[in-house]
Amino acid sequence: MQERIQRRDAAIRRQSILAAAELAFAEKGLDVPLEEICVAAGVGRATLYRNFENRIALVHAIMRNNLDKLDALVDDVGGDPHGLEAYLAEILDQLIKTGALVFLIRRDPDLDRNLSSRYLAHLEQLTTTARSAGVIRSDATVEMVEIVVRMMSGALNGLAFAERRAAAATVFDLCLAALDLRTRESR
Repeated sequence: MQERIQRRDAAIRRQSILAAAELAFAEKGLDVPLEEICVAAGVGRATLYRNFENRIALVHAIMRNNLDKLDALVDDVGGDPHGLEAYLAEILDQLIKTGALVFLIRRDPDLDRNLSSRYLAHLEQLTTTARSAGVIRSDATVEMVEIVVRMMSGALNGLAFAERRAAAATVFDLCLAALDLRTRESR
């Protein structure tokens, strides 16, 4: 029983570190001192390094968590003609919270080929479903949707966290327009 409690505590500490790191990276960039993340998570440096070998391992863990969220979303909305809209909204939310971490998945697939292949599979499924249902332009491709994600990332690049949040609605509208994606609300 004691071992199970310790494992649960360790999992909670790990999630605290990830949440603190995601917020710190969003607000201060990827160069934020790891000590600030430790303080925000309420853990010592040893706990951080017991969970994450270095900053890159921490970034990868956040990216995996974010892609796990996208996997769950695709499980929920993958067959829905408006699933792509929900997926792009989640990507935008992740871009706001983490800066460009989501974008790094596709920009540098060598970071983690598994993340990249999962991401591309999502886009293929959601784009095909939306195109078949006629809620997206008929010539839409995965490559076009990838460009839209890069457009979202580029539009938010260099903005502070609060500025990214303020620009989100406009960025989203412009990106949906680029795909001629007819939203649930516009029907």
